[in-house]
Amino acid sequence: MSRSFLPRGLLVGVTLFCVGRIAAADPQPATELIVASDLLKLQQLNSPALSPDGKSVVYVVRSIAPKPDAKDDWTYQSHLWLAATDGATPPRRLTTAGRSNTAPTWHPDGRRIAFVRGGSAPGERAQIHLLSLAGGDAESITKLETGASNPRWSPDGRQLLFSSSLSYAEVRDALEKSGGASAPSWSAEKPGRATNDTANWKLQAAAKGKAAPDTATAKIAPVPAHSPDGSLAEIREWLARNEADGNPRVTSRYNFLAEGDLQADFSFAQLYVQSDAPNATARPLALTFEGKNGAEWMADSRHVIYVGARDEKENPDRVWGRNSLYLLDTVSGEKRVFLAGAEESYNNPTPSPDGKWVAYTLTTGGPFSFDQAKLAIQSTASGAPRVLTASVDRQVGNPQWTPDSRALYFTAPSEGRFPLYRVSLDSGDVQHLTWQPWGIRDFALRANLLVQIVTQPENPAELHTAQLSGKVSQPLTRHNADWLQGKKLSAYEAHSFVNAQGMGVDYWTMKPTNFDPAKKYPLLLNIHGGPTAMWGPGEESMWFEFQFYAARGYAIVFANPRGSGGYGHDFMRANYRDWGAGPASDVLTAATEAAQQPFVDAERQVVTGGSYGGYLTAWIVAHDHRFKAAVAQRGVYDLIPFFGEGNAWGLVPRYWGGYHWEPEVRAELLRDSPFTYAHQIKTPLLIKHGEVDFRTGVIQSQMLYKTLKALGRDVEYVRYPRATHELSRSGEPKQRLDRLVRYEEFFRRYIGEN
Repeated sequence: MSRSFLPRGLLVGVTLFCVGRIAAADPQPATELIVASDLLKLQQLNSPALSPDGKSVVYVVRSIAPKPDAKDDWTYQSHLWLAATDGATPPRRLTTAGRSNTAPTWHPDGRRIAFVRGGSAPGERAQIHLLSLAGGDAESITKLETGASNPRWSPDGRQLLFSSSLSYAEVRDALEKSGGASAPSWSAEKPGRATNDTANWKLQAAAKGKAAPDTATAKIAPVPAHSPDGSLAEIREWLARNEADGNPRVTSRYNFLAEGDLQADFSFAQLYVQSDAPNATARPLALTFEGKNGAEWMADSRHVIYVGARDEKENPDRVWGRNSLYLLDTVSGEKRVFLAGAEESYNNPTPSPDGKWVAYTLTTGGPFSFDQAKLAIQSTASGAPRVLTASVDRQVGNPQWTPDSRALYFTAPSEGRFPLYRVSLDSGDVQHLTWQPWGIRDFALRANLLVQIVTQPENPAELHTAQLSGKVSQPLTRHNADWLQGKKLSAYEAHSFVNAQGMGVDYWTMKPTNFDPAKKYPLLLNIHGGPTAMWGPGEESMWFEFQFYAARGYAIVFANPRGSGGYGHDFMRANYRDWGAGPASDVLTAATEAAQQPFVDAERQVVTGGSYGGYLTAWIVAHDHRFKAAVAQRGVYDLIPFFGEGNAWGLVPRYWGGYHWEPEVRAELLRDSPFTYAHQIKTPLLIKHGEVDFRTGVIQSQMLYKTLKALGRDVEYVRYPRATHELSRSGEPKQRLDRLVRYEEFFRRYIGEN
């Protein structure tokens, strides 16, 4: 039985969770259709932070603005906004300078906000700024050459904790200057060489460039002898100097790929504290060759808890996400293990306001497990850890305490929604607070107030206030509602079926926005990535794309096939050693059922998908020829080279239980690679990829394109310069717009106009 999730203008009744103020502001029937350039009007909201008294909330709005001194091009801007939680006054923008203002956090006095502002010049690092609500410009309070991020005020308001990312050379330099051990406790895996057996050339060059020629007191280490014609030691120094200049780029790392570049060197998140006094300077905390992430203050304003590697003697590339929690004394510098386990991973440490507990997310089963992250707590005094969400077979995240420390709120994707949950420490009961077709993207809470960033079928993102029960939610902002006023939108209709393995599979359809029951429309099958992603009415990233294609006259269908998140451990693991045939059958069943609707022209079906969806698009058109055209975006097409050219290579051992040099695994990787069946592809295919998409790798897309070209098939290849795997979500605005319009133009070549 299908269910409809109707956008504004299409609601036929009023329920408890309807957005009353937005509906009241738009009483006239909506008539305008979404157009491609509306993408530039999208506002993304994040990082809500409630003031100590709960009367105000500061949050970040990311928008798109014309690029200065450039025609027909755009750039992103992120600014802080402030809203009164009673809605008595309209929200107002707090920041005007800088293109990137993020990560706001209130001082406990409620009069000041610390936040991160990006550098204004190329290469300039972000710094933490302080903004007084009494007025005046924001002032930079950190001045680290390595930059500053993730500000956290101590509960007593006397100190600011923050992090900075240091390269290997920067950590080495700092340790050498302090007289500490300047080599890591783990092996750099550089065969036949000793650690730090050459000068720290990256810092040599930096120091030399900053020192005045006549400054005799400049602390620059003597430059060692270096020559391509010298002794072995001098040759090594000469080579090391070239490496420091990035010509050539040399690495001995296992994980040597970042999202959009080589990651030849390590970087380490380090912690610093700085007093609240004027002109204070930052003090590093336990500077080491290990990263310290997710740091939070304990209630005593002296200790900090953070996420670190389980084994600090293991090369960071070998840690495989096995994390422990550490307590660090900010006065003495002493640290100790708070929680650790053999195969467990601990993340998101969240101390309770009363100081008695630390909540965290726990993943068991090792790095390649399909186990869902659970919410757990540990007493700061003694006792065994306690798992609170053993009954919730979902991926738990973003835990937050109630002010009385008696309950925790969290989110977890579930069945096309991103609901909010609450668990009581006393009873252990887990309450599912939001059942609406919503996505709770982020939230914050105080004694009797909840603020949420909400995605709805009628609006991609607004800030809402609600009771702690989550049941009465009112929109506090109109960042997207204003430009959507008068826009006609399409509804989501939910469906499901049971596949051959007895698993229920959810899928959704959307009618063309200007639906006429007397007409027939082309069907667009859209496939999500991941493969553990989950789509549904609460999903923000596809909101605009779905509405755009509905406005362009497509009937749309998308599904959560086996392997998707949001349906529990067994469902997510159901594509183990089966990326192609099984999930493809689920997706095609949804398409088959959707094509049977009387308004669908079954002779005009098209298909697209990105990332794993690109993989599955290529797989499907190699095995099924119903589609008139297809667009495969940023996909994986050959699982053997994917191991080497993609930084998501860990999916190979996770899903196939081994590596390509093992004969049985190699046979399965070949069997499950779309490239193996490229000769069977007859559907016209557009292949899209980012120039520096190192999550999936680039060469596979070239191989698929060139193979189809050699076979004389209808194929076209599009490469976006500077683009990473995040092209469609956070890529350059003009490229995002081009991508959207370009693949619709490709479809129209083969299905014609409506």
